Amino acid sequence: MDPGFLKRKEENGRKLDSPKAYQSLIGALFYAAVTSRPDIAIATAILGRRVQDPSEADWNEAKRILRYLKGTLDSVLYLGSGGQKLECFVDADWAGDESDRKSNSGFVFKFGGGLIGWGCHKQKCVALSSTEAEYVSLAECLQEVKWILKLMADVGEQLDGPVLVNEDNQSCIALTKGDRAERKAKHIDTKFNFVKDMVRDGIVKLQYCPTEHMQADLLTKPLQAVKLRQLREAIGIKPFSVEEEC
Repeated sequence: MDPGFLKRKEENGRKLDSPKAYQSLIGALFYAAVTSRPDIAIATAILGRRVQDPSEADWNEAKRILRYLKGTLDSVLYLGSGGQKLECFVDADWAGDESDRKSNSGFVFKFGGGLIGWGCHKQKCVALSSTEAEYVSLAECLQEVKWILKLMADVGEQLDGPVLVNEDNQSCIALTKGDRAERKAKHIDTKFNFVKDMVRDGIVKLQYCPTEHMQADLLTKPLQAVKLRQLREAIGIKPFSVEEEC
């Protein structure tokens, strides 16, 4: 998706006469994004919010995703091998939606070095700072962590230690170490206590990750081609190689 797409004025776009073709295409793209192509997840999610009243600009962006998929047909999602380490990357794009200034959350999960899960969606509340947006995203990510841990227990998988959570906002990490939530963060108080309990009980361990290495950035906003390619390969989507498989 064009990185500047969200900054365009929606009122300047001509509406489609019939949204059926657009809705069908977005549904097909959602299937690919959920099953094997997390690199198109945020673009598809953004366009999916416009299925009721799409414009020609939305239609053009949807076709742009199709061209991107056609150009990366040889790319496959590689699974991990070895090790019993579960880790995740979590990020947020603060006030990324200019229509209501809500933020986008994104997270990826890796087990044994391979990608096993991912997610991206718009947050339900308006965050007043980047730290709040990151904290809300962190709380949502840890809910997924609890579900994955239950699933792993059901299939008899044992972890070597706490789940490593990579976060690129140092203020967010520092907030989990305080005795209480800040007064200005009362509207996320339940999330504050939920995250603190997970950290205090040793279920997860927060670790600072520099922004340039934050793999979940792929799921929070449209990126430039070079960074998109770097993060796509970092999470395990690479061109298929017969030699490597052998």
